[in-house]
Amino acid sequence: MPVPRTGAAVRPVVLVAPSGPEQQGATTAPALQLLGGSRLVDRLLGTLAEVCPPPAVVVAPSAIAVRLEGTLPHGAVLVPRDGSRRDRILAALDACDEPALLLHDAERALTPASAHREVMAALVDGVDAVVPTVAMTDSVKEAGSAGLRNIDRSTLAVLQSPRLLRREALRAATARMAGAAGTGVDAPEDEILAVLAGGGDVRTVHGSHDGFAVVDRLTLWQAQISLGLARDTTSRQGLARRA
Repeated sequence: MPVPRTGAAVRPVVLVAPSGPEQQGATTAPALQLLGGSRLVDRLLGTLAEVCPPPAVVVAPSAIAVRLEGTLPHGAVLVPRDGSRRDRILAALDACDEPALLLHDAERALTPASAHREVMAALVDGVDAVVPTVAMTDSVKEAGSAGLRNIDRSTLAVLQSPRLLRREALRAATARMAGAAGTGVDAPEDEILAVLAGGGDVRTVHGSHDGFAVVDRLTLWQAQISLGLARDTTSRQGLARRA
């Protein structure tokens, strides 16, 4: 049986997404939203401290980093970085030297510790990356010149967090995410897809329905339900409802 090569050699990384067009600025960024008196990012950092002890690297857009400064747990490394997801991953790689990085989107802060442990246990010899997935439940159609066509959802999955990647695989993935100028080939925007595009071995484990992304008022309400804190948020200032 393969032996996992994780443990202390893994550095947890929190990737904070910029405020979307639905939000009004850094004050309403998903990572800063309160759930039961705790910010989403703080809930996530608490879970990471339980399952992956090294202090987390938190990479955030500069406008959000200003609000995080001085509020993170002792030892956590705050790295301001604007730009794309690829830019934030590169900043994380530069901020630590562990041979594997556990990437976690801040918006998926309710992912249970059990999902983290399953991901970390699956990075065995020969595996480049591990990602939790859940089955696709939404209706999916393929649009073509002849109209819409049903797609078999049993062949589809939703990628969640955390994603555990070996450093060399992640570094190579960021190069593929940048694309090759003048080749006419679309570059993958997701690091897991980029690893797959390079022929890497990506393992999947069962995700959690609590690992959804909190990105708007509706998903904030869903998070409140998940924590037993549900209440009417229709008049609350904060995350906007996505169309």
